[in-house]
Amino acid sequence: MSHPFKLSHLMLRNGLVGLVLAICASGSVAQAAETQTYPLGASTAVADVHPLTEFVRTLKTFSADFIQQQVNVRGQKQPASSGHFVLARPGRFFWAYEKPYVQKLIANDGVLWVYDPDLAQVTRSPLADNRGAPIGIFLGNQPLQEAFDVSSIGKNDGLDWYSLKDRSAKSDFNQVQIGMDTKGIKAMVFTDKLDNRTTVQFSQREVNQKVDEALFQFVPPKGVDVVNSR
Repeated sequence: MSHPFKLSHLMLRNGLVGLVLAICASGSVAQAAETQTYPLGASTAVADVHPLTEFVRTLKTFSADFIQQQVNVRGQKQPASSGHFVLARPGRFFWAYEKPYVQKLIANDGVLWVYDPDLAQVTRSPLADNRGAPIGIFLGNQPLQEAFDVSSIGKNDGLDWYSLKDRSAKSDFNQVQIGMDTKGIKAMVFTDKLDNRTTVQFSQREVNQKVDEALFQFVPPKGVDVVNSR
């Protein structure tokens, strides 16, 4: 039987992973035993959105470690998960959960593979089917402002915060908030339509560096079930 924590992440993955891959900064995040949920809403004057849109515009490759924390509308926290991802534009990414369970998501050639070793199962779906999340925006070359209403919501915790709202209203999220420091994007907060919130922090970030292209190639292991999702 699948673990409920794992199932909740499976339901979240298409929307969350797509937007996380928008990140295009370098630097490191402070080490924390427990993922911090950043305060939302700012106490200082609104700033220009250019730092965020320019990072996205110039993004070619990006890799980072991540820590992810989910908090439901009642304030109850799920155990934090962590892993590593690599993005290469256009259209390729490798996203790996490493703790507390293993799961890999690989996108290439218009196909999204989701591999669950514990379930001995691989799900294959057209990447275009994930258009409800902004994954195609950041894997492709469309300017951020064409797909999102982008605004600055000020400064908090030493970060400049920006809000993204999908212009098409197809996203699984009501709002995505992105926190940037002088080194680039450091944290993201996703609020879904039920007001559940997911915070993601990044460390060991590298932008526009050479990446291992082999990560984006996936062949289902022998003996696993392959499910085609359309």
